[in-house]
Amino acid sequence: MHGKLRLRWGDLVICAAVLCLAGLAAVPFLFQPSGQLVCEIKQGDTVVKTVRLDPEYQETITLTSGDLTNVIEIDGESVRFAQSNCPDQVCVRTGTLTRAGQMAVCLPTRVVVRLIGADAQVDAIAG
Repeated sequence: MHGKLRLRWGDLVICAAVLCLAGLAAVPFLFQPSGQLVCEIKQGDTVVKTVRLDPEYQETITLTSGDLTNVIEIDGESVRFAQSNCPDQVCVRTGTLTRAGQMAVCLPTRVVVRLIGADAQVDAIAG
């Protein structure tokens, strides 16, 4: 009773059709513009800076916490930890943030950099 499982020509057609439909469904999401971005930089519970990103805007921000220092570069429509003297360098290795929802964190200095879509709205509040 244990026969070999064989794919038939019709099985391949169905698989190809499902893959094509999945690809077509993903296209609108891939090419959707993210809109204007806002960069929020927090250290601990304090918002240090909030900047609406613009292609011509550039700034370098240096934050310190004890002996540790973070250098954050805002360059046009991207943000990154350019330098840090924290021991693990995870924040620097996170790379450049360019899309809404991305975030980079330096735990030793408690610095959080995140990008937010400028037109983001609250969907619901749970209480």
